[in-house]
Amino acid sequence: MPVPVGYYLMIKPGNQSYLCGGLFANSFRDATEMVRDYISEFGKEFDEIIHAPEFEKHFTVQWTSLLRISSGYDREHPQSEYLKFKSWYLKYSVAEEVIADAEQFMEEAAKLFRIMKPFNDYLNKALEGFQMPER
Repeated sequence: MPVPVGYYLMIKPGNQSYLCGGLFANSFRDATEMVRDYISEFGKEFDEIIHAPEFEKHFTVQWTSLLRISSGYDREHPQSEYLKFKSWYLKYSVAEEVIADAEQFMEEAAKLFRIMKPFNDYLNKALEGFQMPER
């Protein structure tokens, strides 16, 4: 389930392994709107998280995006670029030699997930009260 957001680990041969976090829910319009509304209201906090030196050293927010900001959102908002997004996630590639050393890998993964935590916490605050649609 994409909500609450959490952590994801993919181990795959050929240097295709990675650690992820954030929201991958472009098909859940309500979730997308909740995050946009939260960024619109608490954008300074979002900026502080994604521009923290340790965060920027390891992550760049990735996304699925619209071409323009949805109606109802200020095109001049300081975080207007992020208001175009339909998903907000982090991905960190992990080399095979790191994975081959279990102790090193566990230390690296734990460190990166700790750095990622404020980002996930922010998204989870934005998504408080979200209900997955019934199928």
